[in-house]
Amino acid sequence: MILITGPSGNVGHELVGLLGDVAPPGGWRVASRHPEELRSRLGDGADVCGFDFFDRSTWAATLHGVRSLFLLFPLPGNRAARQAVIPFIESAEQAGCTHVVYVSVFGADRAWFIPHYKVEAALRASSMSATILRCSFFMQNLHQVISTHGQDIAERGELFIPAGHGRTTFIDARDAAEVAALALTDPAAHRDRIYHLTGPAALSMTEVAAALTSALGYPVTYTRPGLLRFAARLRRRHVGWDTIGFMSAVYTLTRLGQNQPSTDDVQRLLGTSPRTLQEFLADSAWRWRDRAWT
Repeated sequence: MILITGPSGNVGHELVGLLGDVAPPGGWRVASRHPEELRSRLGDGADVCGFDFFDRSTWAATLHGVRSLFLLFPLPGNRAARQAVIPFIESAEQAGCTHVVYVSVFGADRAWFIPHYKVEAALRASSMSATILRCSFFMQNLHQVISTHGQDIAERGELFIPAGHGRTTFIDARDAAEVAALALTDPAAHRDRIYHLTGPAALSMTEVAAALTSALGYPVTYTRPGLLRFAARLRRRHVGWDTIGFMSAVYTLTRLGQNQPSTDDVQRLLGTSPRTLQEFLADSAWRWRDRAWT
């Protein structure tokens, strides 16, 4: 049994759609805080269970019979790692899970202050094998509710990200989901591997703003806010401090040039080139027009 957590996240959302085509019926389960909404999307025949990382009473039924786990953070913060994700890893091991596919980030092997560092350490300490997907910045973050970037782009014409002059190799979550599906359906071929998944080019935020301008048909400007101004705006929108802290850490790494390496892992694993930002925007421009945040 394959278990998918985080079905509303960037990679989780795409992965659920993929597994419907490649996984055997009855061979996978989706865990969600909103199971009825998920059933309406997947149909009554889907194995959907109510699950909350912060409610341990939901864990046993969710993990029953699970051998492979797709692990995705509920919210990217150290409190979530400490209080929920790491204890859930321990419970999965005790329940008989043998393999975990985990979505991490670049620098998680050395940036001790981000939650993914701690989760990767917990996976190494367990008896389970793991496939670690260290992903660069997801293109989908540009319209995610949690980042509020979509709101800035649509309402203010601003790309409001404190990344300075740094570059990052944006990746489409669809590519990461395809790699995750490979690792979940053939664990032996991807056991104890770390993949660094990137898009085809390292882009500055000024270049991203120009691509948004072209795709959306109105000016989008990269405003290069400082960390304090960035944090203040997100707090006014009631974004949690843990999430702000994580986002600030990632953008600081970008500003310092730590998120710009490009790899051929997507090409090698999937046999196709990673999607470009222009391809993503061509498919997703309607989200900014319709304010259809995910």
